[in-house]
Amino acid sequence: FEKQIVDPRRISLTFQGGFVGTRCVLQGQLAGSAEWKYFTEIYPEDANRQQEFALPPTEGTEWSQGLTALKLIFEQSSDFFGRITVYDLQIYGLTLS
Repeated sequence: FEKQIVDPRRISLTFQGGFVGTRCVLQGQLAGSAEWKYFTEIYPEDANRQQEFALPPTEGTEWSQGLTALKLIFEQSSDFFGRITVYDLQIYGLTLS
C-alpha cells in the first residue's frame, strides 16, 4: 500500500483503568524520510474512558509538509508491572496527499 501524507490534529485513546500509559511520547516520520523524530508528549489519566488530546499545530514547523507515520511510545504505566491495555486508538487529521 502507498503511504499517505497527513497532518495529525488530535488523538483519542481508551485504556483499561489501572493499565494506563500515563506518559506517552509521539514520534513521527517526515514525508520522504525514514528517520523517527520527536513530535510531542501526552499524559493520559488513569481512567477507563475515552481521552482526547489535541496535537500541536504543524503550520510553520518542520512538520508542515506532513507525516507519513506516527509512533506512540509508552514510557510510564499506572500498573506496578508496567502493563498497558489499549481498547481504542484513533488519530484524527487531514490527508495532504
